[in-house]
Amino acid sequence: MSAPGHAPGAAVRRPAEDVGPPMEDGPASDYFGLKIPFCEHCTIRAVDHGPGWTLSEVALAPHLCNSGGSGHGGLTMTLLDTSMGSAARLSDPSSVGVVTVDLHTTFIGPAVERIQCRAEVLRRVGRTVFCEATVTTTDGSLVARGMGTFRLRHARQGSRSDD
Repeated sequence: MSAPGHAPGAAVRRPAEDVGPPMEDGPASDYFGLKIPFCEHCTIRAVDHGPGWTLSEVALAPHLCNSGGSGHGGLTMTLLDTSMGSAARLSDPSSVGVVTVDLHTTFIGPAVERIQCRAEVLRRVGRTVFCEATVTTTDGSLVARGMGTFRLRHARQGSRSDD
């Protein structure tokens, strides 16, 4: 598919400033106590957390948008996944991480400017944690809702993890 004003089949080139900021080699960002390179790449930032919940956000930049100019659906799903996964992980202080077992997303409105995700733990059964989350714009407009199931990972003596 070609862009308007381009010959069919011609590659569409974007200016370098639309590609987004380069990754820096400095200290790792902290996303609720973990270094998550993909969150750094997507510029997802931990805002706050409490018992059973997390709040994360991302400021949209051109490299995070779809062809219509709003936040890409994959970014919204990543925000839901990492926010709910962090809420699940923080529900058990001995957990070293989580594995996403299932993720459902319903897109409701466009993601514009800066979006926030509040994730909450609904229930924990053993190492399985059920969560839900809502993504909104800064003015409170609903962007997406998600539900996810996560499996807690725990460190084992003599190995990296139990999964």
